[in-house]
Amino acid sequence: MEQGLSMVYGIISGQRYFEEDIFNPIIYPKMKDEPLLNNDDCLVVPVRNERTPHFRRIGNPSFIKRLGRDENNPTHDKCVRSLFDKLTSPEIDRIQFSTYIFGENREEQVIFKTIDDSKYIWFMENDCRTAFGDETYIKPDLAGRDSTRFFPRSAYPNIIIEVVRTHIPSPETFQKLFELSLCNHQIYFYFIAEGKESSKVNHVKTEEKILTIRVSHYLIGGKVFKNGEEYSPKRDSETIAEWYNHLKNSYFIKAKENA
Repeated sequence: MEQGLSMVYGIISGQRYFEEDIFNPIIYPKMKDEPLLNNDDCLVVPVRNERTPHFRRIGNPSFIKRLGRDENNPTHDKCVRSLFDKLTSPEIDRIQFSTYIFGENREEQVIFKTIDDSKYIWFMENDCRTAFGDETYIKPDLAGRDSTRFFPRSAYPNIIIEVVRTHIPSPETFQKLFELSLCNHQIYFYFIAEGKESSKVNHVKTEEKILTIRVSHYLIGGKVFKNGEEYSPKRDSETIAEWYNHLKNSYFIKAKENA
């Protein structure tokens, strides 16, 4: 029989419970009335074994192995906060992402816009953590989703924004972003130079209570785009790692240098 840690806490009350409380007639009813987590962030239940009362783990930790790393850069952090404040501003009625398309003339095309029957909520850094079945997780800079729907879809996608100042997504992070892009997640790479919050490759503006974030580099449906055109499509015989190695210099690093 698996024995857990000696102390857990209730996620509603915040009260700490100990193994010796399991047979306490006053504390045990309180313990039964709320979900319990141990110090490893695992869901547990009390086991009333007279010889060895303990907490049995019935869940897994929410987050185990982090992929990628944080950017330790004040310009990056300031930009993330600024974008988050704009995305969550009560003065904004609608949010849209656009990109340039090039024909005879350069035009701006909207590729995402919040719809009247949607209610997007936005998250930053730790609240953006996304876990996967292989016990790994990534931590995007910013993310948003429609809170009125359980699963994202083309008109109501989940949004991920990666602000890039000093380093590009790692190969492992890119693999997970690719996987998410296959299930109605739109991933936008927002490149900035030192001391800046916008650049030649992306920009932010607010007009008539509409926040527009213009991007040039993004990942949608398993394809990377530069402005309105797919960039360097992945070959059928090519692994994600091989594809990333090609994109690393020609797509990511070049955009970072041009920001």
